[in-house]
Amino acid sequence: MKIIVCVKQVPDVESEFYFKPEPPGIEIEKMPMIINPGDEVAIEGALRLKSIYPKTEVILLSLGPSSAAEALGYGLSMGADRAILIQDTTYVFGQPFRTAHILSKAIREIGFDMILFGYKAVDDRLHFVGPAVAEFLNLPHITGVTFIKLFSGINRCEAHQEVPKGINIVECPYPAVFTVKRGLFKPRYPSITNRLAAQRKGVAVRSVEDYWDEKSPKKYPLHASMHFTIAEGMEKERKVNWIEVSKVAHFLKKYKARTPDAGLELEKGSGEEL
Repeated sequence: MKIIVCVKQVPDVESEFYFKPEPPGIEIEKMPMIINPGDEVAIEGALRLKSIYPKTEVILLSLGPSSAAEALGYGLSMGADRAILIQDTTYVFGQPFRTAHILSKAIREIGFDMILFGYKAVDDRLHFVGPAVAEFLNLPHITGVTFIKLFSGINRCEAHQEVPKGINIVECPYPAVFTVKRGLFKPRYPSITNRLAAQRKGVAVRSVEDYWDEKSPKKYPLHASMHFTIAEGMEKERKVNWIEVSKVAHFLKKYKARTPDAGLELEKGSGEEL
């Protein structure tokens, strides 16, 4: 299995800010840069799946200036197998549509079984690039995921989303795109040995011109409107029946054996989880 984790280098929002009158209003170049904390969670999720499926390859992908290689290096020290930087000397803050288009072309070229993003970037908080990449690649996507389980042999997965009064359980086929939110696990802290090993792995650098032509704005628009529709099964109201506490254990046991395909039963414990 091949898992691609998209990584962004962001300013350290816990450091000192320097303001200026022009947009975006903050002198980002004076701030220390770090790997986006949400992307650390996505990398941790990929590595946990790799511990279940040892043949899994975890690939980090980033778009940005040459300094973004530092964020990728940190991801390699966490345990990722390799990293690719699409170097963009003209990278400008606030162009998520352009970013999503470039990443989607690179992802299609690399090949994948699963694509992970952080839930949000701490600098813009747009929640946009992950779902946009899914649309460009014509893939299902689930946002704000805290748990992923894969069902072997039927190419389906189950994801959990935290909602105000509980957990929303969603099933979809994969390959798929997930934006990962911190749930029951925290990103690992790389040791000195792993940091030295990451230096030996190195970061492969590719040019943004291979995926984006600045002279063709009509072919590659910077902005676009997106149309969203509600799935047919969600248009009707559904009544929730409450059950007694004494019946919860029986319900959970029955649910664990259920699979997305009607009539198909998996052996107990065959689902793998993130």
